[in-house]
Amino acid sequence: MRRVLITFIGVSFLADLLTGLPALAQQMDEAIQRGQNVFKRNKCSVCHSIEGKGGRIGPDLSQVGSRREAAWLQTFLKDPRSVIPQGKQPPFKGTDEEREELVTYLSSLR
Repeated sequence: MRRVLITFIGVSFLADLLTGLPALAQQMDEAIQRGQNVFKRNKCSVCHSIEGKGGRIGPDLSQVGSRREAAWLQTFLKDPRSVIPQGKQPPFKGTDEEREELVTYLSSLR
């Protein structure tokens, strides 16, 4: 009886978890889209390219999510010279929320 109860609880928990995944995926897709919009509004593609589209002044960001952690991107966007002293990147001038959205988008580029 105890084994049946534990199995039932485990299956119920897993079912609850799995039914929430589509909503979580949709929220993540929306967050990535907001970040992409921040990227476009701030004209980041004037200097940076993604998958061959955009400028060539700054680094290609196509795989930046594989190369950099979100925390590093946050720090870099807030104060670029604190992590790359010789860099030319200006600090991100948007809100903290916009910076977070941009980091979500950049982190998705893998």
